[in-house]
Amino acid sequence: MEAPAITPGRTNLEEYGRPRLRSMTNPTVDLDSVKRRLRADYSKTRNDPSLRTLDGFILLLSHCQKDELIVRDLIQDAANYIRRQFRFRWTMIGLKNRTDGLYRYEVMSGMREDAWAKQRLKVYKKEDFALSGHYSAGEISKLTRIYLEEENPLVGQDTDLVNRPVLLRSKRAAEDEALEADFTDTLIAGKNDELIGWIEYSGAITGKLPDAVSIRQIEVIAAIIGATISSHSRH
Repeated sequence: MEAPAITPGRTNLEEYGRPRLRSMTNPTVDLDSVKRRLRADYSKTRNDPSLRTLDGFILLLSHCQKDELIVRDLIQDAANYIRRQFRFRWTMIGLKNRTDGLYRYEVMSGMREDAWAKQRLKVYKKEDFALSGHYSAGEISKLTRIYLEEENPLVGQDTDLVNRPVLLRSKRAAEDEALEADFTDTLIAGKNDELIGWIEYSGAITGKLPDAVSIRQIEVIAAIIGATISSHSRH
């Protein structure tokens, strides 16, 4: 079969019906308008409250770029951010002590100073974080569990550990209502799933338990903390 003839002034691509590239000297859309729209869309998205968690991720990841990681600065930034972003009454973060292998609270955000002074003295073993441990927990995911006041009543001096002791033993009126002594733990895992710490947080200031989206985002924050600490500990 003979090859199709090439018409003078036309290319082989045109012969087979492929369109000629549109001239860039005469665009049909105003290019400044394109750029303005992209800038406006980006600004709107960045200020979208539902996406502000990304700012927290960027803040925490910035610690990875430092030559020397200051762990306390990392977890304090995380505690402050979690409390503000998810509107919790308080947040605490604890870590495993490399010397004795025990777990202690290291930083807090939103706690009363006298309550925090007692909380930071508490010491835990790894088995305390197990679902079958000393405390009664409800499993939400592999990393997160909820501790409800009714199943873990505070007595004696332990009542001084909460921000508002006068509200203890209130009756739960709805499934999503948070009581004063409710708390949620999200575990921080390191290399080979080693338990290196945990994030502990209250209900929201609206009186509600943490919602599923907030919990999932906190699990991402826990992963960033775990990866950052593990990577720097190998240097």
